[in-house]
Amino acid sequence: MVVFPKLLLWLIIFVELLVAAQQHYLRQGESINSTTTLVSNNQLFAMGFFHLRDSNLSYLGIWYTNSSEGLNINHPAWIANRDAPIHNSTGVLTVDSASGNLIISHSDAENPIVLYSGRGLNRMLKLLDNGNLVLKEGNIVLWQSFDHPTDALLPGMKLGIDHMTNWTWSLTSWIGKNNPASGAFTLEWDHRERMLVVKFRGKTYWTSGKLINNNFEYIRPMVEFINLNYKFKIISNEDQEYFFYTLMVDPVFTPESRKKLSGWRLDYQGNIFDEDRPQIAGVDNCYGYNTRSSPPHTFYAGCKLWEQPMCRDHLQFEIQTGYFENNVSHLNDSNASLSYSDCKVRCWEDCNCFGFINNGDTGCTFYRGNNLKFHSSGNYPKVYVLPPANPSEKRKKLIMIIVIVVAVSSFLVLLSSLLYCRRRKNKQAKKTEIQELLTLKGYTDTINALGDDVKNDLRFFSFTSIVAATRNFSADNKLGEGGFGPVYKGEFSGQEIAVKRLSKKSTQGLTELKTELILIAKLQHTNLVRLLGCCIHRQEKMLIYEYMPNKSLDSFLFNESKREHLTWERRFRIIEGIAQGLLYLHIIFKLSSSETNTCRVVGTHGYMAPEYVMEGIFSMKSDVYSFGVLILEILSGRKINSFNHVEGPLNLVAFAWELWNRDAALELMDPSISNSCIEHQFLRCVHLGLLCVEENALDRPTMINLVSMLGNDTAILPLPARPAFCTRSRACEKQSHVTKPLNNISWNGLSISAMEAR
Repeated sequence: MVVFPKLLLWLIIFVELLVAAQQHYLRQGESINSTTTLVSNNQLFAMGFFHLRDSNLSYLGIWYTNSSEGLNINHPAWIANRDAPIHNSTGVLTVDSASGNLIISHSDAENPIVLYSGRGLNRMLKLLDNGNLVLKEGNIVLWQSFDHPTDALLPGMKLGIDHMTNWTWSLTSWIGKNNPASGAFTLEWDHRERMLVVKFRGKTYWTSGKLINNNFEYIRPMVEFINLNYKFKIISNEDQEYFFYTLMVDPVFTPESRKKLSGWRLDYQGNIFDEDRPQIAGVDNCYGYNTRSSPPHTFYAGCKLWEQPMCRDHLQFEIQTGYFENNVSHLNDSNASLSYSDCKVRCWEDCNCFGFINNGDTGCTFYRGNNLKFHSSGNYPKVYVLPPANPSEKRKKLIMIIVIVVAVSSFLVLLSSLLYCRRRKNKQAKKTEIQELLTLKGYTDTINALGDDVKNDLRFFSFTSIVAATRNFSADNKLGEGGFGPVYKGEFSGQEIAVKRLSKKSTQGLTELKTELILIAKLQHTNLVRLLGCCIHRQEKMLIYEYMPNKSLDSFLFNESKREHLTWERRFRIIEGIAQGLLYLHIIFKLSSSETNTCRVVGTHGYMAPEYVMEGIFSMKSDVYSFGVLILEILSGRKINSFNHVEGPLNLVAFAWELWNRDAALELMDPSISNSCIEHQFLRCVHLGLLCVEENALDRPTMINLVSMLGNDTAILPLPARPAFCTRSRACEKQSHVTKPLNNISWNGLSISAMEAR
């Protein structure tokens, strides 16, 4: 009767211990020690205290439960205290009952390892099936192991940066094969270049290359990983920028898929492995002379180039068993924080070093001397040997250097000679071309009239080069045509140009060409198209301008699909820009308000002032009239002559005047700018436009006044008078295309026989 209760009690205790050993969470106040573990819900991951081989040091870690060679208990995926190991088996992980802190206590009771600090109640620590250890209070995650990675990257873990907290996620290698302390290599995500980067003590050793079609340039392709496919993900926003990967198979729910484990591990030599599969990146093969431009998926793919010691041309360390003889000297560095790679780099950079041994926790031993000879023997420890350069190899290297120097020098001499000959040839060709131009009737005066400064800036194009630039004046290159002739688009030495080819039937001769060259060649203004040069070949006369890739204003303003791009802000800036350009023209050429006559009236109907159309009288106020018409077109999105086919106003000017008199000027607004328009600014522009198109030229403002009124919202404007337009008679339309012979005049010593719109 006494035995049975005791057996029952032991059975209950055993069951409780068994359940505790398999549970996947700890409630506040509960703990695990060196004899218990947490196991994730589907038994994929385990967490507990472990010892490394031949060591009495204890660590808290998380490992795959069924990994054979990868992230198992001998090399966990995550370690809580890698740089603060616990002596013997005294470690206890607790969610403190009073504070809720996550603590590792051990034999040194005064120095516990605090993983998370912050008071709270009803907290729970869970080991999830993705390998993440999470401390939660309700649904709020307070702390998680995924935010504190060691040397392994599990599916779903992040590499990158949180801009809100300035927290970074990166891997850090072990310092040695059997020492999990923080080592020399890091694996990071470069969010600017969008690539993975392995660094040694901050220096970039290797990069993954760009991510293209779910493959990085220098990472082995997915087909080499049997039964395993990656999905690479990049997240980039103003808060976080990071990389992670997932698997195309589910590693949890089926017996077969449970075999498909994955976990990238950055080993102590900087290489990247995934469990027991082929190596992803061979960083240990990077010596600084081999670069990431090597063929993809070779040992050197992704390696970074950096400055090398002159004595180390394309050498590599070899692992051998034996000893050095002949004047060998030993140099010991007992710094325990030195990793295998630290020893390797120090020997590599010392031209007297030809081998080293990494002593694990006790630092490095270097073998230094001259003409060292290594003897292989199985009775000695393994040594990383850097074989001395072969004398014949030195001679080959010297010969190669001499060959390269001679070849480069010869090339530079040849290149200099070619450039000199080409420059001389171009200079002679230009001189010949100018001489040919000077032989043409009347062209000597043109060249001389330009002045030395203009002649030096103006380029003389050969007819052959223009033919090539325009693809023999191809119809596909034709931009438009006017009374003067067609305009073609071309490309010359990588620059787009517009070629104005004067028609043989055009009335514009050498005199007019001379005028245009003198006027436009001197113009330098941001709102004016720049003249690049000219070409005269027999009967051919051409002007070469810079090309306007956005075409002209009308191609947007009168196009239903494009006019919405012309917001009110842009339209107002265009009006200001045109005004400044016209003002620039009036000041450079010292135009006065006095009226002059031309011998031929040529222009575009609707834009020409009535005094110019009817009587050939031209002044700067004629420009003001044209500017006023253009303002009204920009405001309304309608052409000046768009009313010809309807009853009512004869043209846009008449329509604007009627709306103004009815105090309804806002009805002139183009509907596409109704949302962006500033009404008082719009009404002021209508007011200025009507002032510009007044019938009496003397009443129109000058360009300097217009520029001032556009830039000053507070300036009081005079009321506009009746504009210059015809009510219903079409007489003025018929007159607008008539060419009238008038007396020649002179403007500031410059003969003008025709002013033709271009």
